[in-house]
Amino acid sequence: MIMAGTSGRGTARRRSSGASLGFYLGVIALLFGLLNLALNLRTTQFVEQDISIVEAILKESLSAFTSAKVADAGSRQELHPDRHPSYKLAGLSCDAYGGPSPDVAQEMVYWRDIPADSNHVSPFQKPAVTEYLTFEPDHGGFNNIRMAMETVLALAFAMGRTLVLPPEKRMYLLDKDSERNHFGFDHFFHMEAIHNEHTGLNIITMQEYLEREAMTGHFRDGDGNVAFPPRNRTQWDGANPDEIDTLFYWLRSVSQVVVWNPEECMAVFPASASHEDTQDLIRINSEVNAENVKWEDYVGKPFPIDASAKNRMKENRAGRQEICLYNETLQAAERIHFPTDHSMSARLLVHFYAFLFFQDWKQDLWMKRFIRDHVRYMDEIQCAAARVVAAVRQKARAYNNANTEGSFSSFHIRRGDFQYKKTRVEATEIYDMAKRRLAENETVYIATDERNIGFFQPLKDHYNVFFLSDFASELAGVNTNYYGMIDQLVTSRGSIFFGCWFSTFTVSTARSQRRKSTVFDASLG
Repeated sequence: MIMAGTSGRGTARRRSSGASLGFYLGVIALLFGLLNLALNLRTTQFVEQDISIVEAILKESLSAFTSAKVADAGSRQELHPDRHPSYKLAGLSCDAYGGPSPDVAQEMVYWRDIPADSNHVSPFQKPAVTEYLTFEPDHGGFNNIRMAMETVLALAFAMGRTLVLPPEKRMYLLDKDSERNHFGFDHFFHMEAIHNEHTGLNIITMQEYLEREAMTGHFRDGDGNVAFPPRNRTQWDGANPDEIDTLFYWLRSVSQVVVWNPEECMAVFPASASHEDTQDLIRINSEVNAENVKWEDYVGKPFPIDASAKNRMKENRAGRQEICLYNETLQAAERIHFPTDHSMSARLLVHFYAFLFFQDWKQDLWMKRFIRDHVRYMDEIQCAAARVVAAVRQKARAYNNANTEGSFSSFHIRRGDFQYKKTRVEATEIYDMAKRRLAENETVYIATDERNIGFFQPLKDHYNVFFLSDFASELAGVNTNYYGMIDQLVTSRGSIFFGCWFSTFTVSTARSQRRKSTVFDASLG
């Protein structure tokens, strides 16, 4: 079965001037003309010239095209020009956040700078048309919110759409600091830098979207009438939850509403906008369904990353029989909206790499690099974590002179409102498992929501145990709502990490740990 999405009201797309479109077509024609000239010269002169001549011509022409595209998009606005300085995501500077020194901070850097990746453009992005994706944040804890945001960000990039950030709002359990209790995603991630550094991705605020599109009469309701946002309001930051819900309900009424359930389907993207690629994916899905594939068949036996689309689909479907296909209907929609609503089974509670599937394996590999290298916590959070890691290592060295590296192991022990009660085990049982891997008296860092520190006595009896609360001086002046993210980053630096099953906090920690320890090989693109 193919799931495309339920329909809201989509408006007719606006087009730029014919002169702009003609310019792009002229540049493309010039590019091919230059290529043809270079090839003809090579043939008629009967000289074995290096192919770099043609490549140089292509690069020069493409550079001109890219420069023109950037100039044409010169209206790109900063999300919050007064909030974060413009800089490159590849670095990590802690000078403005109380340290540590650059060499100490470098330990936190798992991301990599691959300049060519910034030029990636979705095959579905239309040069003369601006198309949008809006979404409703997840209603769970921060790691669920972050996970769903990563998925939406990947969807917007894959579709070639401008991503509209939801208004700043209260987030579950992030109410510990009196200075701020309403948050947007750019309070945790460098959204502005992501926007600035990628040719193929635009990110705007909800206010900009409503002022640019809604208040200029470009929205239509189900009857075809011009539709304006509730009470003609464009600034929704800090509004109470009920008010923000009215905005989301209105967005559903003027957009193509898409409900893709990650438990039932994969979000599948053709290699191009061609009808043939779309039909090929439908055929592949039918063939895979007929083979009764089981995910267990691929444990420890993965296909190569450049395997055929059919083999990669078999490996990634994980028991799902359906595909949520980005088909011609959705490609033609100017505005797409992803709701979060239990009554609609609408919740993108899924890791992007377990949901998005690309017919072209290179697009899949690029997307994973994009999230790894660009969607990371902001410098203030990274630097605070680096200070704590340095302090833990110092204590580890002081406790054991032979531990010259200051190595430590880490735990995530979830004890609070976690819905999976079977993950709550006693500290004695945790020790029985840990002692198989950890040496007696080893230094251990524990991230936990257990407030009764006495619970951990069985671990303290055998290990040199520390918690985030032991490092108050390293956290002076840091917003307490960032403590969960800092905890996560510190645990990721443990030589051995013990996590909590079913926890998105644990998964994020493990991802950071693997990214830091894995050697990067760009030979496959």
